[in-house]
Amino acid sequence: MVVYSLCIVNRKGYMSRVLIFKLLITFLVSCMLTTASYALEGDDAKELVREAIQVAKELRASESYYDQYAGAGILVDIGDKDSLQFLVDGLADNDWVLMRSAIDTLLTVRHPYGLDVLYRYAEQTTDAIFMKFLSESLASRPRDDLSEFLIRLIESDDEWVKKHAMQSLASSEYPGKEQLMTNLGDDHNQDPLTRAYGYYGLIGTDSESYAVKELLSITDNWGADALEVLAVALGQHDSQETRLRLKELRAANTYKIQIAAMASQAGFGNEEATETLISIIANGKGLDPSVAAASLRRMNPGTVSAITAELLKCCELDSDTGTRLLESWEKIDGDPTALYNWGFNHKNPDIQMQTVWLVGARGDAEHAPSIASMLTSPDSGIRAMASWAIVRLFGEKYAPELSV
Repeated sequence: MVVYSLCIVNRKGYMSRVLIFKLLITFLVSCMLTTASYALEGDDAKELVREAIQVAKELRASESYYDQYAGAGILVDIGDKDSLQFLVDGLADNDWVLMRSAIDTLLTVRHPYGLDVLYRYAEQTTDAIFMKFLSESLASRPRDDLSEFLIRLIESDDEWVKKHAMQSLASSEYPGKEQLMTNLGDDHNQDPLTRAYGYYGLIGTDSESYAVKELLSITDNWGADALEVLAVALGQHDSQETRLRLKELRAANTYKIQIAAMASQAGFGNEEATETLISIIANGKGLDPSVAAASLRRMNPGTVSAITAELLKCCELDSDTGTRLLESWEKIDGDPTALYNWGFNHKNPDIQMQTVWLVGARGDAEHAPSIASMLTSPDSGIRAMASWAIVRLFGEKYAPELSV
């Protein structure tokens, strides 16, 4: 960083020592906050990609299966066919943790063959566990390009598979969505949860007004899962009627419905709901804090930024809650700099690792310098995530120039 001289003088024509000291402190603090906020280019970025690829190769050669999967996922993104085959073989692994790792990795790689081989395997397998894992992963990270496959899963006899297929379809964009969601919502032969997701999927379409009307007609006898979907869906349409229904849902007997309704209220600017949500994230018990933190992903950028700022200022977040908070920022159109500063300097390795993931997932290349040093971390998970993020940020441009 280039430092320019500061010509600030007092009335006697010389700079006060106190003023000089204050300016120096201000400048040093500014440097500390912005050191990691500049984009790498050219040879520096290329060298960083080279180092990241080397880390991925070392992980791929590790004795740990988990490191091998992490390394393979990174190398697939730069076209490594052996790593792709390794992941494909993992889809049939008897170890369910490794099977899930293979599924999640193939869903996130950029290499076009990754999704293709996953789709082909899903077409031919009869493994019920595989289908459960795949549908659950797609519900967490919807893929528009798998809509045809997901539509077929709606006919599954496995309620778990059907539920997550509907969750993914309701959150994705694909040709014919409006008609499909309308048909499912209006089909009285379908179970209540499927119908609720059908109407939820119409939010944001030309049929939104009709969908909200039908959602508001959902009664308690539809079941807790359908009411939770209702609480989430109503948070996407602000009106007097939806606010009143959300107030009623806050009094539900099931806590997950209460949290879903509370998050929707917070998204509308309800101060009491916002304060309660922050309290749950900071001090809640069991899974409640992580569920509440994950709900931020469906709020507007201003609300998410305000809640995040308060959490970083007031609270000591545990590993699970902190990672969910970071995860919720993936597609938020806001400035995550304060969150990055918190995450990179956190003592918890899981939170550090999720912060690195967020940089790569959002494509915030200006924060790559903060990741570079993590390529030598003694924690293999952090090394793997740093390698993945760097390849995700710069690999498409620079990896083809390297001898890999």
